[in-house]
Amino acid sequence: MAMMPRKEKLPAIRSDKVQFTVKDLLHIPFLKDARIVTGDTGIHRAITRVNVLEATNSLSWIRPGEFLMTTGYPFRDEPEKLLQFVPELAKQGVAALGIRTKSYFEELAPEVVAEAEKHGLPLLELPGDCVLSDLVRIVMERVLALESSQLADLQNRIQSMTGLLLEGRGIYAFLDALEDLLGNPVSIVRENDKPWLSAQLRSPESSDDWPLLQSLTFRQVGRGVSSGFMLLQNAYRTYVSPVLAQKSKQACLVLIERNREIQPIDAISVDRLASLAGLELANVEAVREVEGKYLDQFIQDWLSGKIVTETDWKLRAEVCGCAIPDKTPMCALLVGWRKPESAEKLKEMARRLRSERLRLADGLLAAHVGNELAIILPITGESAAGSASSLIAKLLEELRLLFGDRELKLYAGRIVDRAEDLQGSWAQARRARQVTEVCGLPGEIISYDSLGVYSLLFLIPSGEEREQFLNRYAFPLQQADRKGGGRLVETLEMFFQCNGNIKLTSEKLFAHYNTIVYRLDKVKSILGVSLDDPEERLQLHLALKLAQINPAPY
Repeated sequence: MAMMPRKEKLPAIRSDKVQFTVKDLLHIPFLKDARIVTGDTGIHRAITRVNVLEATNSLSWIRPGEFLMTTGYPFRDEPEKLLQFVPELAKQGVAALGIRTKSYFEELAPEVVAEAEKHGLPLLELPGDCVLSDLVRIVMERVLALESSQLADLQNRIQSMTGLLLEGRGIYAFLDALEDLLGNPVSIVRENDKPWLSAQLRSPESSDDWPLLQSLTFRQVGRGVSSGFMLLQNAYRTYVSPVLAQKSKQACLVLIERNREIQPIDAISVDRLASLAGLELANVEAVREVEGKYLDQFIQDWLSGKIVTETDWKLRAEVCGCAIPDKTPMCALLVGWRKPESAEKLKEMARRLRSERLRLADGLLAAHVGNELAIILPITGESAAGSASSLIAKLLEELRLLFGDRELKLYAGRIVDRAEDLQGSWAQARRARQVTEVCGLPGEIISYDSLGVYSLLFLIPSGEEREQFLNRYAFPLQQADRKGGGRLVETLEMFFQCNGNIKLTSEKLFAHYNTIVYRLDKVKSILGVSLDDPEERLQLHLALKLAQINPAPY
């Protein structure tokens, strides 16, 4: 059953943007005479490492975020290689390249400068008296100091979020606090389940984001992809980290880059906190399992008429977390499958229906009742009766996509305004399925009100008149078939379906024309009727349908 948002929120905990950038290099007294030759667009790149380039075959050990320095020695004999080296460094994610001039280069070639500008790679001209080893030490001291600050900040984040979960505040309070912490909305997305959304994503203007998040899980994380950045269809960049939880479906913690750029510490925080999310998911799953058992029994008793008073219904609905408001129009639906499903499969499908966020049927309830899958559909809108048919049609399409069955059908009872009347709607949905299967009625959605004369056949009580009618028109043919009379009932039914066309009947039954004529003559002989008489054909047709509903006792 869907989790409801909690109102409690953890006090906001925010950290400032902490990183050492290329621009910060120029504020080091040691580099007071250095200058940026080109690549101004990249001066805000974060520097995470420092290295000295000593050979032109060193690309394999270069890492993203490095501030790379060289005296120019590797290019002294082949200065043109520097031109080829610049795009490779940009591709590797190097933060900046510093070249000490006056040693092996008097000045940087215009072609090299143009190439660096083209790729947005900051190119620094270092003073000729600059000692690279001293510069490595100075820069790394600053980087490490900032990293220590980030680690402390990360530790504080983990401690605060752990404390929140230990207080039992719930998964929504966890997500809302994480949203405040990271400055961007977050979500937990799980396969075949509704996503859990933080406050910004639960707002009405964000209603289109959750299907994109769901598809993200199916497309990427559901296939075992590790943590990393991904792009939603609405162009939002996200950082996704798998949530590992025992006895639980594949899930992920998603950070959406909506309000501000995702910082490295934000991504690390998501990775570390994903394990906490897994613990909370395991708790949610345990609660769901218990709630699901109560809800299944509640719906079964509701539909079978075992809840006889409104007071009892309200009490049990509250215990089970039933979200349908009082006096809401609703109807019962029965799901028709291409082939019978096991009780365990129906139970799992009911759980999915209760947990999936169906776009057109919010508040839907489902349960397996015996060997059938029942749906309780709240009807909303200005005209409940007018909106019901379109709502059920759209629901059918969603169910077909959800369960992957294009032949799935829905059987609907009448709309009722009181909870205690739903038992009758469920009985009507079951009758609609029975009549449809027996009488071969066409359609994808069969409502009880559309059965017409077929529903009347079900209302004919057992008695002498019905037995006489069946003994006159139906039972003799069934008895003849049992004795080897030659598929008389099947032939006659197809004859009626083909509107009395013998040639079409023979084609449908893959039988010779004369064989069909012989069988129909035998029917007329046994019953003493004329198939050319419309009145007798009507009597015979109704008798066959009634016999299917009430077969012969022998």
